[in-house]
Amino acid sequence: MSGKQEWAKKCMAVLKAVKAHKHGWIFSEPVDPIKLQIPDYFDVIQRPMDLGTIKTNMENNKITSPEQFKEDMMTTFQNAMRYNPANHDVHIMAKTLMELFHNKWDSQEDAIMQKWRYETTG
Repeated sequence: MSGKQEWAKKCMAVLKAVKAHKHGWIFSEPVDPIKLQIPDYFDVIQRPMDLGTIKTNMENNKITSPEQFKEDMMTTFQNAMRYNPANHDVHIMAKTLMELFHNKWDSQEDAIMQKWRYETTG
């Protein structure tokens, strides 16, 4: 197995763990401002992101580094917290999942980065 496959597999495992959380479904697909009746969503959120898009981008090799994976994961939750007030359920769920992400990611980040560097430098 190549280095890229190793780092990508580890990122996918983190993503899977976050998606499996009881709040994961909320963030599993792009926000639909019409369905949710939030027409100002794209005025507030400049770079939409969700866990389903991250999964697809990983599978299609559109995410090419662990940093990009981490940034997209963080963006998913930061967007929800930016758009929704602190006392809103979605804000609270996003904060919970961001903490879960950090718990899973922080302990593995160095190893994932090392595998990625090995893959990209040969």
